[in-house]
Amino acid sequence: MVASLDIGTSSIKAALAEITPGRDINLLGISQVASSGLKKGNIVDIEGTARAIENCLNELERLTGVQIYNALIGFSGISIDTVNNHAVVAVGNPSYEITPDDKERVLQSACNISLPPDKTLLQVIERQYIVDGYDGIKDPVGMVGSRLEAEVSIITAANAAIQNMQRSTARINLQVDYLIYNPLLLGESVLVPAEKEMGVVLIDFGAGITEVTIFEGGKMLHSSVLPVGDEYITRDLAIILKTSIEEAARIKQQYGIASPELLGQDSQDSMVAIKNIQGKEIKQVSQQVIADIINARVVEIIAMILAEIKLYISVEDIPAGIVLSGGGAELPGLVDVMEDYLNTSVRMGLPENLQGLPTEFNRPQNAAVLGGVIYAVQNTKTFYNEEKGFTGIFHKINYWLKDLFS
Repeated sequence: MVASLDIGTSSIKAALAEITPGRDINLLGISQVASSGLKKGNIVDIEGTARAIENCLNELERLTGVQIYNALIGFSGISIDTVNNHAVVAVGNPSYEITPDDKERVLQSACNISLPPDKTLLQVIERQYIVDGYDGIKDPVGMVGSRLEAEVSIITAANAAIQNMQRSTARINLQVDYLIYNPLLLGESVLVPAEKEMGVVLIDFGAGITEVTIFEGGKMLHSSVLPVGDEYITRDLAIILKTSIEEAARIKQQYGIASPELLGQDSQDSMVAIKNIQGKEIKQVSQQVIADIINARVVEIIAMILAEIKLYISVEDIPAGIVLSGGGAELPGLVDVMEDYLNTSVRMGLPENLQGLPTEFNRPQNAAVLGGVIYAVQNTKTFYNEEKGFTGIFHKINYWLKDLFS
């Protein structure tokens, strides 16, 4: 069994799956509860976050009938930074055969960067190895050469953010097997290998933050976190329409669209009943006004995404275009507006890399938690023992491969 958690600003999702003897993934269930104690992806209330995680896991246990003691957790927040680094070592073996020790030495050297005292290394992505000038090598062990180089992407986060996450899970006695940067999990579920290899920008449009990640050569090249998200649209509606956050969320869910130009002729003049902040008095607002409010914030966020992309690559130089995912991506018309604004291909990122996924789970908001399941399966050794008298029923014993730099 493998369990995955996506701890977001507005909701917490958990997924449980079993690994079949053929290494296929059988999804057993997904649960979701309202998040508590998080702001812009960072924990601001340990007790509140712990209770929300526990509620989510309890719901998943009720759905599946399986008790959960450990899980992979997707992690993000505005404290995240990425640094690309390069290191070179001489091969130590007299026969010039590269050993695991050589690989470890060059990785250790590549990770030797100066960090502020309030930052910690969260994860290291091995982008490529170079042996005697020959690049594009995924794993150099066993090859022959005298000079070994490594190019890595280093993901760092605030010490406090990591410790607060650990304390929240410790409150409910949940063992964290992996703490993985969210866009990497998202990429596992929505990107195809050809996109990662050619070059693609993956955008995770969440509630409190938006992650912009560039993949190239099969690996993450750069990633950044913008402190804006889908909840800003909800707040705009609440403030301008003078209603509650809950009522604004309902309006966005039922009548929201990314641009007034996408409204049908009949919808432009149709009116929507909206309650005031006290939830009593009702006023009528046209769908055109609602679309105008949403569009203003959508355009601003897209402009911020474009500015971030331009720091590292021209939009015209992205062969596979842009993939948009996350809960905020479900806003109707958002893909069309983004495509027009950026003048490049944009597609919706659905978690289609999980075979046999039920239709009701095939949504962008589930991409990260399902990507966590895929990641966990890929990094789990599983042994199957068939118990006498229970033909076809297997007891799974999972041995988690601890990544040296995770």
